[in-house]
Amino acid sequence: MDNTPAPSIYVEEYFDASAASKTFAQLRDSNTPVDLTNYAANEISAIGLEFTVNGASVAPNPTNRHNSPTTFSFDPNNIAATATGNIGLAGGMRYRVDVDPPTNRVLMADMILAYNPAEQQKTPESSAWVIYNQVGFSAVAFELFDVTTQLTGNVLTLNGSLGYGWGFDHLGAEVARAANARIGTFSFQTTVVPLPAAVWMFLSGALGLGAAGYRKKAA
Repeated sequence: MDNTPAPSIYVEEYFDASAASKTFAQLRDSNTPVDLTNYAANEISAIGLEFTVNGASVAPNPTNRHNSPTTFSFDPNNIAATATGNIGLAGGMRYRVDVDPPTNRVLMADMILAYNPAEQQKTPESSAWVIYNQVGFSAVAFELFDVTTQLTGNVLTLNGSLGYGWGFDHLGAEVARAANARIGTFSFQTTVVPLPAAVWMFLSGALGLGAAGYRKKAA
């Protein structure tokens, strides 16, 4: 069993929108701690991490990056039935994984927030809202639970709970997913503009995440 005093997975590095010009290798290796066993010094808080919503276009991606523009639109009268496209999120974070080899880490960046009913079938209580990681590998990083949506004027707000997505299953997250475990909260707010036929598109905004650590209990 994993009986170490440190969390089995924790956030080691956070990148804001200014990291859009960095290569995959720079995100993976920048500020790597010299002593990987010094968990207290290496772990940063996963509470209040904020990711900026991309506009309708983004700068050309550096090597092995997949930062995406926002293409999301919806009819406010029925978001679930009309939501199309993706919400591109700038920034990223790097997790350190407390397993051999000690250099093992998971990089998440170039994320997109999307409404995908097909993903809802994979975890019983999850919503159809998911956050995909697109750097290094494409997979659901977080499933979103208990999502509420509110459109007030031209401001759209989403709130709810976070759960690890199937992209973390190779690290044991399938146990948490099977239990519908919530690991934190999220909030999303953006301004939108109406297009013809009562469809609205995003202008700007931010997604805030507050996630707890996760320990895999394995023999």
